[in-house]
Amino acid sequence: MSFVQLHIHSHVGSSLDGIASSEDYAQKAKSLGHPALAITEHGKMSSIYEHYTACKKHGIKPIFGVEAYVADELITLDAKGKRERTKAYHINLYAKNKIGYSNLLKLNYLSMSNDEHFYYFNRILLEEIYEHKEGLMITSGCANSPINFRIREGKLDEAKKIFDKIYEEFGNDFYGEIQLNEFSKENSEDGMQEIINSYILKWSKEKGMDVIVAGDVHYLNPGEGNIQTLSIAIRNKQTINNMSFEIESKNLYYHDIKDYVKFNEEFGYNYSESEIIQWAENTVKFADKIEEDIITERNRVYLPKVTEDDDREIVKIATRNLTKKFGKENFNEIPEEYSKRLKYELEIIIRKGFSSYMLVLEDVFNFVKREGLYYGVARGSAGGSLVAYALGITSLDPIRFGLLFERFLSEQRTPDYVYNYFGE
Repeated sequence: MSFVQLHIHSHVGSSLDGIASSEDYAQKAKSLGHPALAITEHGKMSSIYEHYTACKKHGIKPIFGVEAYVADELITLDAKGKRERTKAYHINLYAKNKIGYSNLLKLNYLSMSNDEHFYYFNRILLEEIYEHKEGLMITSGCANSPINFRIREGKLDEAKKIFDKIYEEFGNDFYGEIQLNEFSKENSEDGMQEIINSYILKWSKEKGMDVIVAGDVHYLNPGEGNIQTLSIAIRNKQTINNMSFEIESKNLYYHDIKDYVKFNEEFGYNYSESEIIQWAENTVKFADKIEEDIITERNRVYLPKVTEDDDREIVKIATRNLTKKFGKENFNEIPEEYSKRLKYELEIIIRKGFSSYMLVLEDVFNFVKREGLYYGVARGSAGGSLVAYALGITSLDPIRFGLLFERFLSEQRTPDYVYNYFGE
């Protein structure tokens, strides 16, 4: 019986909250026969590479997601006109294909792009998710989702309105998410999770939606909740006996279907075993809808493009700037030692796929200079690059000081197409 865990936090992307690695999770998925594995960090996508490589290593299909922070309003003011720290809900988004992955990156960037979105932490609006919904899948989420939090507060009309709107936008790519934790009516004071589940099941049935079961995984094995508590105390610079926040659930380990069957009985949810199995099977159907190789591993670095043609742009900027440093009008007028060295470096940078990387650094240093911030002359092997000097990334002439570019990037066979950018 197969299953896919769709709600996972790691020690990379959910630092000092999630305490297991993608390698740990991928090994576990393989040992249990789980064919795919998602990653859904809190508000960021910084563990995508680790998740991708671990899954590929163990023959597991990687699913790229994020547990985004969502606000009703980005800016609210108190009675004195001072900006308030607004409530942020959680919502799980997943890339269904390459377009969805691109939109996931756009939304993640948007959440940190300005001080309107980033205030104490990064947030987006549901409306912004709808604008970039193509290729995305979404679930109703944990107890802190915009739907479930309102259910907890008894604001059922508001919760249902949001549920209906998400379904209107996403259709069959919207899934009801059921969790089976300690917060059932029989096992806890308020029965929070069981109440949430009842409405998600009811509304999903009305829409003909599939329901999945998920675990909100933060660590690998049972009993490691105490380690997570210690980790959160370290994050918040508090002692174990004086914590302002502690995750109440102590079963946030990597689950298999048998764990949900056990929780169902232990916590008194009283769902039938066939229902739990169906919800688990739906996670496999969920994973099957996701395209293979949304991102692929290649022997070069890929970054967001700065321009339509970063290879051509880096040549243009580097030659122009170096020409200006010599007070000349034409690149052909600068000393031959410099023109040959610049062409040589550009050939290697372009061939190895570092054009975008260098242009991103150029943009960073342009910002630093505009804002009057402190920066160093050069750092490490980058001081040996004439291209870095021409772009203003370093302020050290490597030829004057006899520094080697090969300490920064080494030469192998170089294609000829770079010379075409110089009109040769």
